[in-house]
Amino acid sequence: MKLTEFDRLEIKIWSSFLKLTAGFQKSKLIGVARVVALPITFFSTAISGILSAYFNAFNLDLFLANAMGLILAHASSNVFNDIWDYKKGIDSPEYFRNIYSTHAVYSFGERKALALGFLLAGGALLCGIYLTYYRGLTIIILALIGFLFIFSYSGPPFYLKHKGLGEPTVFLVWGPIMICGGFYAITGFIDPIVILVSIPYGITASLVLFGKHLDKIKEDSAKGVRTLPVILGEQSTKKVSKILIAISYALVFLIFLTIKKYGILITYISLPRAIKAIQGLDLQKPDSLDGVPEFYPKNFWPMWYVGGAFILNFDFGLTYSLGLALSIFF
Repeated sequence: MKLTEFDRLEIKIWSSFLKLTAGFQKSKLIGVARVVALPITFFSTAISGILSAYFNAFNLDLFLANAMGLILAHASSNVFNDIWDYKKGIDSPEYFRNIYSTHAVYSFGERKALALGFLLAGGALLCGIYLTYYRGLTIIILALIGFLFIFSYSGPPFYLKHKGLGEPTVFLVWGPIMICGGFYAITGFIDPIVILVSIPYGITASLVLFGKHLDKIKEDSAKGVRTLPVILGEQSTKKVSKILIAISYALVFLIFLTIKKYGILITYISLPRAIKAIQGLDLQKPDSLDGVPEFYPKNFWPMWYVGGAFILNFDFGLTYSLGLALSIFF
């Protein structure tokens, strides 16, 4: 894969970022919350805030309460997912999950991990109560739907990840539910444009999970964990991922035709990254760190496919948010 000077600069930036977050991850509390993944939620909340400004209905207090509540809910779900997978005997000490990040149960013990999960969820609940005071019971309904999805990702009552529903769940939660729900929390109304705008970003968020489950497809198969990549198979999963990348950028052009604002086209600055992500899906995961090619930030290792998907989600979220913001003024 031929590298440009911009590619090399981006690799340096990501390597520095990952090195910085790795330092933070040494703190058990920060590592267990998986702060490196929280930007996915940040962009969902940012998009909902930008859209509220687009409709001249932005409220800083409600925006901050919504953003803080969702970020705390995301961190809480990370802890609970560790607990459920530990209790089901999936996250054993030698399992792939423990190689790339700090595990809640192995760091604090089951009881303390459970208390931490409820503490983070309690913070999210307080934000929800604040929003409910202004927006009514609809916020409670939205919060319960979102909480049911993320709480049941690895655990009861639905065990979504184990039924091949993890990726669709991430799309719904980080796309329509977070963005549309956040928009409603800030403005008190909803608009069809908001629903349309939530879809492309939700797709790129789901691609991160596709990549993560591709990385551990063999381990999950051996454990009997039926993630969507396990059900579809490696090659079919790669084809689906490529199609979803193409759809997300095609929808950006549909949004442009709908709102007739040139600013949204700024999103296509991230298109070269999307092309590299598609090319990266055709490559096999190296057997060791020594085999990691120049174009890939080595700090992601031993994660492989998820690294490309995560960078794509970040680049897309950044340019998409900037494009929407520029659409307000131009």
